[in-house]
Amino acid sequence: MNRAKTIELLTLTLLTAVAAAAIPLGTGYFAWSWDALNHHIYLGMIAEHPRWGLDVMPASYQTFQFPYLYWPVYRLSLIDGHGAWVGALWSGVLAALLLGPIWLVADRLLPASGLPLWQAVIERGVACLLAFLSVLTLTAVETTANDPLAALPLLWAVALTCKREVGLARGFWAAALWGVSAAFKLSNALALPWLLVWWIGGAPLANRGRLAMALAAGGGIGFLLTYGPWGWQLWQQTGNPFYPFFSKWFGV
Repeated sequence: MNRAKTIELLTLTLLTAVAAAAIPLGTGYFAWSWDALNHHIYLGMIAEHPRWGLDVMPASYQTFQFPYLYWPVYRLSLIDGHGAWVGALWSGVLAALLLGPIWLVADRLLPASGLPLWQAVIERGVACLLAFLSVLTLTAVETTANDPLAALPLLWAVALTCKREVGLARGFWAAALWGVSAAFKLSNALALPWLLVWWIGGAPLANRGRLAMALAAGGGIGFLLTYGPWGWQLWQQTGNPFYPFFSKWFGV
């Protein structure tokens, strides 16, 4: 990436963070999402302080969700400060993290060749703006909802996938990031068919076998390294690393 694009990305990241932080500062408060009130704080707490010997399903089956994703919201809840400023911190950092992969996708998919620099910059900026105008994203920057945080590794996988050349290393890392996102939220695993079609379908026939192995290795390693600590605890407590799902597979 050349110097001009680096400056563009850094500038857009700063503007995005400021705009997102301005929402709770403008409203004067930061809202708790329904999910946070229901179980997010508890999950974040047990990520830091496991309570297997103390509680039995205090938040129903949601108790067994991957808890480390919710640790940031739990720690935010402990900050002794005005809610609007805490919200500004959360919203600004989250928006800045999301902007990177979104901008990369826009840069790689929008045809910029032959366009004046200012026009290409505007096109990428508008593409990023449209991504942030989705209802889910707008909800996330004004509440403790963390669905975009769960999708962040998947967005980076998309950004790597949108690179036009096909390579084993890039495929491995894209699959590894997909594995991390699936560990964060099991429903993110539904992106696997898209990942396979894009990578294997675009590869020369002779390379598809090696690429498939690289994707399998990357996805498996990313998932196991991320989900492993929690899956092991569930295995010890319930006999099923995915409890309460797939119980029949494990005879539970």
